[in-house]
Amino acid sequence: MNLAAPVLQRYVVPERLDKALRSIRRSLRDMELDIIDEFEFSGNTGGPLAQKRGDFRLLLVGCTVLEFEAVALERAAAVFFPLHVLVCGEEDQTRVSVANPAFLFDGRLPAGANEPIEKLVGRVNLALDALLQGAAVRVN
Repeated sequence: MNLAAPVLQRYVVPERLDKALRSIRRSLRDMELDIIDEFEFSGNTGGPLAQKRGDFRLLLVGCTVLEFEAVALERAAAVFFPLHVLVCGEEDQTRVSVANPAFLFDGRLPAGANEPIEKLVGRVNLALDALLQGAAVRVN
């Protein structure tokens, strides 16, 4: 496990949510990653002090080969797939957050799950880095 890697990778895409989502989907597809499912949420949390903060999407990103590798070595590894990528729209920019599940559990993952999860997180980060190369700011 790469202990120098942060728990959460954050990116800022200088595009509105709809355009940024198209670019993110294309970039993930280019890295041979699948968006298994997508959930849409509104930023209005309700209550008297609620304010519209923008919409956001939760993308469930996976790679069949990496999932198979992890599950073949240890069935309990299936709990950590797919990877959750949060995409939040804010006026003229979009924030993207990728959480590394290995660090959420202090690196105590099922045997055989560490490497496939690190590869998946790495491929998602590479896809987002490629998308943002010269076009956005990466925030850690």
